[in-house]
Amino acid sequence: MHIVVCIKQVPDPQAPAGSFYVDEAANEPRWSPPAENLISTFDLHALEAAAQIKDEHGATVTVISLGPPDVEVALRRALAAGGDAAIRLDTDTAPDGDRLAVARALAAAIRKLGPVDLVLAGRIAVDWDMGHVPMMLAELLGVANANPVVGLVPGDGRVVVKRLTDDGHQVIELPLPCLLAVSNEINEPRYPTMRSVLDAQRKPVATWTATDLGLEDVNGPGVSMVRLIGRDLSRACELVEGSTQEEAGELLADLLEARGLV
Repeated sequence: MHIVVCIKQVPDPQAPAGSFYVDEAANEPRWSPPAENLISTFDLHALEAAAQIKDEHGATVTVISLGPPDVEVALRRALAAGGDAAIRLDTDTAPDGDRLAVARALAAAIRKLGPVDLVLAGRIAVDWDMGHVPMMLAELLGVANANPVVGLVPGDGRVVVKRLTDDGHQVIELPLPCLLAVSNEINEPRYPTMRSVLDAQRKPVATWTATDLGLEDVNGPGVSMVRLIGRDLSRACELVEGSTQEEAGELLADLLEARGLV
């Protein structure tokens, strides 16, 4: 079985909230001091799901991520957590803000890899918290998909999946190949051993460009960032006083109406 795990490197979601700001000139989120880059939380669970299948049934696990050269750090962490091969897609292939372009790049990479039985990803990336890419990727690959997945059992040409619903969960069977976007309830990610970390440092990390993927002639971006604005977190308190509760209530109502709030 060949499993592909799509991961994303994101700023540490536990970084102090006070260190975050929006660089409106660059249309980029920033942290001061800079937040550490980590593998997105749900993607760690996708990696663990792939590693467990590899341990129990035998599989080859290829990890793919789109990003700048420093994404190699995340890919080597993924190799230490059970990956066999790692591929970085160059950022010129697709801008991070255009989810469809990212999905196109991932789809092209997966096709280039040859026969793939299972594609795993986290249900969402914990930076933008959207969850668009996995479902777009499944559509581009023309395979069945399920999201959010909290259990899976691979079989002969199929996989039995438990996915969350609004009021519980459902058990479904999907044919292979398919794509599963996993949630954190599915497992507990392992801690890489020192030996696996050292082995990961010796493994090559391939870099594929738009030319390698045959994406030079793809239409322009479907989505582009026009403006990114930081949220105003300032708060103000204004006391409305009256000689009686009734008078205070009337004054409050008049104030709300005057400001167009009611």
